[in-house]
Parts: sequence; C-alpha cells; structure tokens
Amino acid sequence: MVRVTVPRKIVATGTWFYGETIPTRIEIYAKPAEFAYSRFDEDDDLNETAPVPVTRDGFVYQASLGNCGEHQTLAGAKAWADAQPWGPVKWDDTPSTFS
Repeated sequence: MVRVTVPRKIVATGTWFYGETIPTRIEIYAKPAEFAYSRFDEDDDLNETAPVPVTRDGFVYQASLGNCGEHQTLAGAKAWADAQPWGPVKWDDTPSTFS
C-alpha cells in the first residue's frame, strides 16, 4: 500500500443560503480517478490493485460540504448539491477544466 497526496483542483464554486438568508460558499473539486476514494483503504493507504473508476474525462468530482460521495461528472456533483435541502446553489461562472 502507498500513502499519497491527492491532487485536486476547484472546478466550480457557488453560493447557497443557510437558513435561506446567510450566504455560504460551496466548491466542487476534481481529482484524477486513479485517486478515487474507492481505491483507498480504511487507513487512507492507496490500494493500487483496486480498479480505477472509468469516467468520461478521467476525473471524479466531489463537493466541499456534505456527504456527497464522488461523482463521475461535474454536472452530477452540481446536481447533487442543487438537490440538497439547503439547495439550490447559485453557481458562479468558473472554468470547469482540470489543469
């Protein structure tokens, strides 16, 4: 097993309203699918024999709050956030690419 630092990049940001009045930020992160949570054990060690999730662009997406899990697309992560009781999110115009 190998312990690694997982590279990730913010690919979307937005605002939701706590109690419908307090603006609160949310970010969506992209990271290479090879570092998906499903490839790590309970000690946070990378299991290099675990399969890499297959996604359209080679990345998985995760919101900065809540128990959102990982999504195969940016649209999927945004849809998860918008569907939460505190949603929908007012998304900013930010680049949606990993570089």
